[in-house]
Amino acid sequence: MNTINALTPVKAIGSATSDSDSRQQFQQQARPGQTLTATVLESAGTNKFYLDILGDKILARSDTVTLSPGSKLNLEVLSTKPLFELRIISKNPEMFFGKTLTLLEKNLDISGLFQSLTSSSPSLLGQLSPTSQEGIKDFYNLQQFFIGNKEGGFNLQRLLDRLGLSLESLLAGGNQKAATQSLKAALLEIATLMKDGGEIADATNKLLGTLELYQLAQLRLASENLLIFPLPLPFLDNGYLLVEKDENDSNDETDNQPLRFSLHLSLEPLGNVEIIFLHTEDGLYIRFACESKEKQEFTSAYQDELKEMISSTDVLGLSFTDTAGNPASELIQQLVSDGKAMLDTKI
Repeated sequence: MNTINALTPVKAIGSATSDSDSRQQFQQQARPGQTLTATVLESAGTNKFYLDILGDKILARSDTVTLSPGSKLNLEVLSTKPLFELRIISKNPEMFFGKTLTLLEKNLDISGLFQSLTSSSPSLLGQLSPTSQEGIKDFYNLQQFFIGNKEGGFNLQRLLDRLGLSLESLLAGGNQKAATQSLKAALLEIATLMKDGGEIADATNKLLGTLELYQLAQLRLASENLLIFPLPLPFLDNGYLLVEKDENDSNDETDNQPLRFSLHLSLEPLGNVEIIFLHTEDGLYIRFACESKEKQEFTSAYQDELKEMISSTDVLGLSFTDTAGNPASELIQQLVSDGKAMLDTKI
């Protein structure tokens, strides 16, 4: 979902101090679902730009796309607090496909939403259908598990299964039970229940937008023999796994084709991290990319410990660079442009 957050106060959209009746009226009546137009005025430095909205100059932030001065945008109001949030509406869906201009929330972390659902009086969770209650409870509980043990991979697989990225195909195939017990099914029901807006509705719509982005990414990347899996882990600001699919799609257990995959992460305190793997019959090659020289040097200091932790195969090569970019930005760039592979196989 392509969103913009204003970094200047809400009064810039119109307030009691404004001399424009239209802006006063907009501020008083603005609610999710309303639309307006904006013009991109100028760049304001890295990832920031100024918009003209109803005659006021608004500072906004973009972590994933560069907007050109003079561009006209159609915008839809998503929320008015704590930040004034707007979504780009484009007649050409390719132009702003999935461009999330601000990524302020945890990556598919539902803890805040779950607490709001259970702490409200009366409980909003109790108003959901039994299957939706089960779906969102199970997903929340799974996110509390520590993945750094032998059960970590199994729990991560369960999280992915519960996301609901295949909800529509499951319904089309008649598998209603699996579809309705997913996180996406629960979010859709919450969105219907909270159709009049509010903070819970805002949080729900953001999560739905992220899920829909990954669904679109799956469809788009399938044509390039790539599989993408979001990593719905609360300690990640953003994260996904890319796997190069074998074009031969061989089921032969003796097939020793190289396996290429990469992790694209954003987390504190390391920031953006990209880890590229090439697994061959002889062993494993790893390239560990950080967002700065300082973090590259810090990470490389632990390379001996990393090698010791990998016991299932030999580590044949391990390198460190400072070339990591923002994972969301790179995903969007690859989805809307041609000529650059999503999975960098240079080790």
